Amino acid sequence: MINFNPLSDGIFIHLWWMIPIAAVFFLANSLRNKKLVGRFTANFRAQCKLNAEIYHEINKLDVRSGSEHLQVDHVYISRHGIFVVNTPNQQGLIWGDKKDGLWTQRYHKSESQFPNPLRQNQRYIEALSKQLSLPQQVFFSVAVFGKNCRFQTMMPDNVVESFDFVEYVSQYEEILLSDEEVVQIRKTLETNEFDVVFAKQSVGVYTL
Repeated sequence: MINFNPLSDGIFIHLWWMIPIAAVFFLANSLRNKKLVGRFTANFRAQCKLNAEIYHEINKLDVRSGSEHLQVDHVYISRHGIFVVNTPNQQGLIWGDKKDGLWTQRYHKSESQFPNPLRQNQRYIEALSKQLSLPQQVFFSVAVFGKNCRFQTMMPDNVVESFDFVEYVSQYEEILLSDEEVVQIRKTLETNEFDVVFAKQSVGVYTL
């Protein structure tokens, strides 16, 4: 026999209206987060005033690891090297160390963890290095956070706020790649069939 509890039934009758409100709040919060992602990406690109004739930008570069699909946020190809840029969508207080697998974010009273962007970049660089048959020395990893972030631990030099990004990249003045090599790398990365495979075998598509 089903036993109905009058007290719980009464509470449900009076509180049922909160369910659609909670659903609307959740949807609005999800849309807000998506807008924040797009806004930070747009702000980052607007603030990134690198010379387009020197630094050739590729956004959302597809990266595949077996059945796993990943994306590199931004790649800048130049004679001064290839800059692999990770732009975590975080805000608030940030704690992290280059050796940690996860970093911590605290925003208002909410605390969460997210993958170490430098470790992610290293994985991308290793894959790109193999696929392009280029030494890892020509790649540079950069993690860029928005202006609404505040670092609470000492960060490596290649973890910067968005307004410091251009200055950080511009400090690399040594010529590492020829103009012809830059053109070939761009052509390879921009080819639709280009997939980065995290595997032991390496398909040499370009050699210095």
